[in-house]
Amino acid sequence: MSQVIYARVPDTLKDAVDMYAAERGNTLTSAVVDLLERGLVATSEAPSIAELGLRLATAAAQKTEIEASLRSVRLELQTLRSLSERARQTLGSCPRQECSLPITGYDLLVTGHCPSCQEALTDLLKLKAPQPEGTAGQPRAGGVSERDFLLLLGALGAVVGVAYLASKS
Repeated sequence: MSQVIYARVPDTLKDAVDMYAAERGNTLTSAVVDLLERGLVATSEAPSIAELGLRLATAAAQKTEIEASLRSVRLELQTLRSLSERARQTLGSCPRQECSLPITGYDLLVTGHCPSCQEALTDLLKLKAPQPEGTAGQPRAGGVSERDFLLLLGALGAVVGVAYLASKS
């Protein structure tokens, strides 16, 4: 069943509808019905389009937050890699004369003992008197290289700093 709608429209609108009908090979009536249906659908979907726009804005904000988190995690990973490299470096030798095997940063700061003889390495953490000229940075017998030890502590401090900053965000 169909109904009749009488409506006065501006000449420009009537001309546009006539052109629309001619382009599609339709009658004026079918062109008006098509345009009215399309207009009603667009009007009824307007709230869902606005909702989609809001969802898009929310997703964009979440993406920005995730990218910031990713940058932070990459910085942490870079710092941890640096610490890992420093921890694998040889800092000196075991203080036990019979052993004298190389001691790494991991052995000194994590396990606290020589991996070979299980000698405690806590004495190596004590500050020692300055070395004679020409031997700075060199490990002493049963000691660690002050330079390498300080680099390891610096890397450890960086890891702690990054972890602190990451916990604040």
